[in-house]
Amino acid sequence: MNYHIEAQSKRRIRIRLKRTQITEEEARILEYAFSGMPGVTKVTVYRPTGGCALEFDCGADEIRNRLDRFRFENVNLLAEEEKQRISVSEMKSRKLDEQLKTKLRLRILAETVADIAMPMPIQVGYHLWQLVTLKNL
Repeated sequence: MNYHIEAQSKRRIRIRLKRTQITEEEARILEYAFSGMPGVTKVTVYRPTGGCALEFDCGADEIRNRLDRFRFENVNLLAEEEKQRISVSEMKSRKLDEQLKTKLRLRILAETVADIAMPMPIQVGYHLWQLVTLKNL
């Protein structure tokens, strides 16, 4: 068991994890995982103290059993994977490589020439095929 119960009432339980702080990634994962438990109506994660509060509409014994079965080590694993991902703000700040820009320009030019040269039914069929297969997206 990687937690202990701080407080418990009829419809709410507050737990504290064995660690002192929770990272932002771990907090998101815990909130998602706990809110997916049947019977849990609200989840609050307290990052600085390493605690969580669960409000529920089922029995407290059932929630404790689910918490006992919960694999907290998976939260750490998923949080490490999440840290390695590129954030949206970082993606927006990055610039495209010149070779990639040239390749994209040539591809757009080739598509334009093909659209001008091909008859309309073939153009529509080709673009529908691209939409259906989501090719190169």
